[in-house]
Amino acid sequence: MDPSSGTGKRPACDNCKSRKTKCNRESPCSSCVASNLDCRIGDRAGEKRQRVLISARYDEAMENVDRSLQDVSNMLQKLLQINERPGQSSPKDPVTAFLSSAHPSSSIAGTDEGYRGDSSFTAQVKRVTESLRTAASNLQLSRSDMAFSEAMSAIQTLEATTGSEETTSSFGDTDSTSSFIHVRYPELQGRMVPSLEHVLGLLRLAQTERQRIFIDVPVIDEAEFGGLCQKVYFAVNEYSIMTWIIVNVGLFYLFTDLKDYNYAAVGVTHSDIQTYTQLLTDNIEATIQSMRLFQDPSVEGIQALALLTTYCLKSGRSKLGWSCVATASAMCIDLGLHQLPKDMEMSERLKKRSVFWNVYIIDKGLAFTMGRVPSIQPYDVSTERPAIDKPGIPGHLYAGFFEYALIVGEIQTDLFSVAARQQPQHIQIEKAKAFATRLIGINTNLKQSLEQNPVTDKMFASADIILDIMMHCLVTIVYRIIPCNEPNASPLQCNSICVEAARHALSTIVNAYEGFGHSPEGWVRLLNMLFSLVPLAPFVVLTGHTVASSSAKDVGLLAATVTALKPISSRSISGKKLYDVCKTFHQFATVFVAQQMTVPQAQFHPSVSAPPTFNPQTEGGLSMSLGDAGPSLYTMAPQDWDVFMGEFDMGTGAGAMASFLEPYLPFDQLP
Repeated sequence: MDPSSGTGKRPACDNCKSRKTKCNRESPCSSCVASNLDCRIGDRAGEKRQRVLISARYDEAMENVDRSLQDVSNMLQKLLQINERPGQSSPKDPVTAFLSSAHPSSSIAGTDEGYRGDSSFTAQVKRVTESLRTAASNLQLSRSDMAFSEAMSAIQTLEATTGSEETTSSFGDTDSTSSFIHVRYPELQGRMVPSLEHVLGLLRLAQTERQRIFIDVPVIDEAEFGGLCQKVYFAVNEYSIMTWIIVNVGLFYLFTDLKDYNYAAVGVTHSDIQTYTQLLTDNIEATIQSMRLFQDPSVEGIQALALLTTYCLKSGRSKLGWSCVATASAMCIDLGLHQLPKDMEMSERLKKRSVFWNVYIIDKGLAFTMGRVPSIQPYDVSTERPAIDKPGIPGHLYAGFFEYALIVGEIQTDLFSVAARQQPQHIQIEKAKAFATRLIGINTNLKQSLEQNPVTDKMFASADIILDIMMHCLVTIVYRIIPCNEPNASPLQCNSICVEAARHALSTIVNAYEGFGHSPEGWVRLLNMLFSLVPLAPFVVLTGHTVASSSAKDVGLLAATVTALKPISSRSISGKKLYDVCKTFHQFATVFVAQQMTVPQAQFHPSVSAPPTFNPQTEGGLSMSLGDAGPSLYTMAPQDWDVFMGEFDMGTGAGAMASFLEPYLPFDQLP
């Protein structure tokens, strides 16, 4: 535009612009006239616009920021809605949008090789490296000598190579991010969790009043659990599926074990508890179905699997629990928790030690019950046992579980392994007597500790009962190997100590049912946990003794035990199987004893040459003419069950009964 033309508005002159003074836009302007300056307006070239090219990574980063801000905004709006409507809080918050793999920067392709033992190549190299360092130091060379420098450089290279983290990622991969797979769980998207308000109430209560889940599974404390809940409920960043498992299983038991008198403090009703427990159960079951075969080892992963194992065992699913504890045991070995170094930071060491020993106990008990080889061998463990020094917690109860875990591992190896059962009978008997003596000694020490320091908290009563039943069950199993000490004893009869231990175990179960039976859910969980740690061999022993001795008193004890076991029959397949077998045994013993009282002679094993006969002059009422019968007389095979149970149709096949109850009976060894 021409500055002299009358069209348009005249711009400020150059002098006013440079001096930053106001220009009246006249020609010349008043400011230039007053300053006696030449008023000019110069022609300026417009600034060229420069296009900035934004990379794809920048766009992705901005999208992630926008998405995160949007998620935070949505969560804040939901929190405001909850605060505005506190009385209408309900499980409406889907928090699984941030659920991903255990380690976002890891994948199966980059899994750490983990702990390496003394027999590994890495350990061999480390030992030789130390020797090489010593040899190099003893050389008659100056430290400035080239040969000495090269030797020390080679040693440092060896140390750096063996000390670095080994991974299974492809060698020479130039793109480090391309080998990482970000695992997500789309099938878990949209899962709900309990109301934040009620969860906060639970967490506050756990800080002031001890909760059972942190005692039964001491792999995580209240503070750490609260931090994981915060990760899930305020999921600004992604969290792992292991965190999701810990939070859901932990909240499930916190709600399930919540006492009635604490409902008001937490702000829940009985209806809320039922809704939340069902919601959490659905989450846990869906997560179990979504678990990947390969999981990177981590302490958090072990904690999650330990909690999941407890959940499976208490619900009567021993097979699934075995899979969980086997994976947790493998993670313990991968991380070297079974051989923790002495120079580890104390708080970290205490945590890892507690996590390891909890997994070890469950691994030993479940392996013994299922007749399988445990994942962690005791001879390879150097991590010391944790000291239970928390106030209010009876340490002798925890010590009892440790002792039983150790001795159960030895019993399985020395008495029930393939190599042990091939040993001469007198060696097996000597070992069995030694184990029985140790078991009785452990139980005696526990009883003395309980008398000196009685447990006042009802929360620990179930642990005391489980230990007592476990001890007598183990004594029963061990003494099954020792022949009966009575002359001309029936094959169904056992050593007198074995029978007394069986009676005591079943009597303890019956007495516990009278005390805990008013809470069906708690009683079922207690029985499921008990029978996952030790088999119910006492019922088998007492059934045989009852048939052989015609003991009406023992028939009554068997009947009371069947009644105590009935609640688990409707909760799980394994519980129903156990109940049906015990019920069938009891009915057979009842009919057989009644017939012995009325029939002077009965043949119940026609396949052997010398059948059992009733002898009224014999105290037990049943005498067995052994004659030249071989080991087949002692065989409780399926065909024998068919003969015994010919008149019964209880819905449980003979083969199923034999396979279910005979892994720990020495009578199933065919010649």
